[in-house]
Amino acid sequence: MGLVITQTARNRISAPEAAGLAGITYRQLDYWARRGWLVPSIEAGTGRPGRRLYSPVDVLRLAALGHLGRSGADVGQLGPQVADLELPAGDVDYLVLLGPEPSLEVVAAEELRSRLGSPGTFVVFDPAPLRRQLGLAPAVPTPTHLREARTA
Repeated sequence: MGLVITQTARNRISAPEAAGLAGITYRQLDYWARRGWLVPSIEAGTGRPGRRLYSPVDVLRLAALGHLGRSGADVGQLGPQVADLELPAGDVDYLVLLGPEPSLEVVAAEELRSRLGSPGTFVVFDPAPLRRQLGLAPAVPTPTHLREARTA
């Protein structure tokens, strides 16, 4: 299940605005785009008159990577993982296990507390407030789908 973009979603977000919404500097955004970690999916902005345009999902990824960096995670290791991250619908948080080989997982909010009970150091990013601000609404699964997913 993917994200549902509502009528109010802003689908074409300029690079300076994307940086502001994600809580990162324009310089960080530019560096990450040049490294190929989080490139704009709407318009790459190549060439002299080029202007990078980001989607709301791109902004969520930028915000996640920014949060991880502010929390002490190595964005150099996690940047490519965040770029490849499939963003599911629903109430999810991003859970990062920090260690010699950081790994990034998407965890359902209701499972997060039990996951945090295990040993290790964790960073959690909650995308819900930014999703609302961007006009992204999670597709709401029916209770039948929830039961099937839990029993599978």
